[in-house]
Amino acid sequence: MRPIVTLSVFSVLSLLCAGRALAQQSITLPLPAARAGADCQPATGDGGEQVTLRRTFFDDFRALDLSGQRWTPHYDGGYDDNKKRWQGYDWVVKRTAPAAREQQIYVDPDYRGSGRQALRLNPFKTGQGGLVITAERIGEDQAGNLPGFQFTSGLLTTRQSFTQLYGYFEMRGKVPAGKHLLPAFWLLADDRHWPQELDVMEAPGHVPGMIQTTLHWEEGGKSRQSACRNPLGGFDQASHRYGALWTPERVIYYIDRKPVAQVATPASFTKPMYMILNLAVGGNWVGMATADTPMPARFEVNNVAAYTMGDPAACTTAVNGVKTCQGK
Repeated sequence: MRPIVTLSVFSVLSLLCAGRALAQQSITLPLPAARAGADCQPATGDGGEQVTLRRTFFDDFRALDLSGQRWTPHYDGGYDDNKKRWQGYDWVVKRTAPAAREQQIYVDPDYRGSGRQALRLNPFKTGQGGLVITAERIGEDQAGNLPGFQFTSGLLTTRQSFTQLYGYFEMRGKVPAGKHLLPAFWLLADDRHWPQELDVMEAPGHVPGMIQTTLHWEEGGKSRQSACRNPLGGFDQASHRYGALWTPERVIYYIDRKPVAQVATPASFTKPMYMILNLAVGGNWVGMATADTPMPARFEVNNVAAYTMGDPAACTTAVNGVKTCQGK
């Protein structure tokens, strides 16, 4: 006679939740049948081939860790081997994009600007729905501490905690649409050398109803780029998944886990990369914001994830604390 096993409602729910959590550790994506060319072209997943990937990074922003062990609120200033610490936190040049003439400065609660005390400006809000990055005008009471800027906003990178060579990178969120706005989810090489840049998603405010995907690389000592503009009406009204699958052969862009575009991977595109989320305001590309530019603007991020085609257990951690995974 077989023993009778009785499970409580709590036990059943726990098992179901564990099963769902385990299922989310891996995903399957359709692959375009056509080969990728040197220039970005539209793509579909009608070929029938698929790839299964396993998760190496995930954050749903129930809380926000700005210690550098998860996220860093500024661009990469490099690691000082002598002082054993990361640099760039207090550098204004690492809190905006001067060459692009962007009008925002990226802040966080501990940032002091030109003052002596923390300004307690927080563009980040977290909760069960995820993360909200808010851009808004700088008030008169803070203008003296943030000279030369008209707006505050937020930027997050995984440079000090996580990088990956190849694999799939994804952000799920509701992207703001508006004149002079530039929300983005993108990747940069971990050696601070540009160009090696993969723009998974940009929503330039001067091109309504379009999501742009761009690859930047170096070839023959010159920078090159190839971009696709993908129609997506009403992207500011609902959350979507924006992803890019980077392999040695090609980069495939996805919206809601369906292929929309692809481009051949350049020969020089071989360095591990880290993820960036930000909401820029104004600049050379989207035009300079004015007093009529609607504010505040909110970029809602439900989660960010990275996946490998290989073994997640093969990731390594350097002495500076950065976890690096192989995505293939």
